[in-house]
Amino acid sequence: MKTEPKDPLKSDSLVPSLGKTMKHVDMLIKSRFNEAGMDLTKAQFILLKFLYSGPQPQSALAIITERDKGSLTRLVQSMERKKLVKRRTSKEDQRVNVVELTPLGFEFLENAKPVIQGLFSTLSKGIEKDEQEIAMRVLKYIRHNAAEALGKEYNNESNINNH
Repeated sequence: MKTEPKDPLKSDSLVPSLGKTMKHVDMLIKSRFNEAGMDLTKAQFILLKFLYSGPQPQSALAIITERDKGSLTRLVQSMERKKLVKRRTSKEDQRVNVVELTPLGFEFLENAKPVIQGLFSTLSKGIEKDEQEIAMRVLKYIRHNAAEALGKEYNNESNINNH
C-alpha cells in the first residue's frame, strides 16, 4: 500500500502550524498585557528588553528587532509618546540616534516580566522536559535551514534567542 506524501502547504504540516501557533501566542500576549492594565505591545516589550542592558544606536535596534528603519522609527516614536524611551544624539557621532529606557520604561519592563513569565508557564503546561528539548531541536533545525536558505551564516544565535 503506497502512502501519498504529505502536502507541506497543508495547514496541519509543521511550518504553517508554527505560523498559526505564533499568531495565537501573539494574541495571548496582547490579551495578558491588557488584563494586567498595561498599554504595551509585543514589539514594545521586545524593544524594552533589548534596551534593558543600556542605550543602543537606533540603527542597531532595527537590525536586532528585524524591522526596517521607518518601522523602527514609528515604534520608537510611539514609545517616546508613552515616555518609555528617549532618543538622543550620540556624543561620539552626531549622525547617530541613541535610544534608551526612561525610568518609566524600566518600570514597565519590570511589570511586564511576570506577565510574560506567567504566559510562558501557561504555554508550557503539560509539556514534559524531554518533549520541550525535542521541540527546541526541531526549531533550531528550522532556523538553521531558513538562515542557510537566506545565505546568512548561522552563527548569530544571540539575535535569534533574544526574541
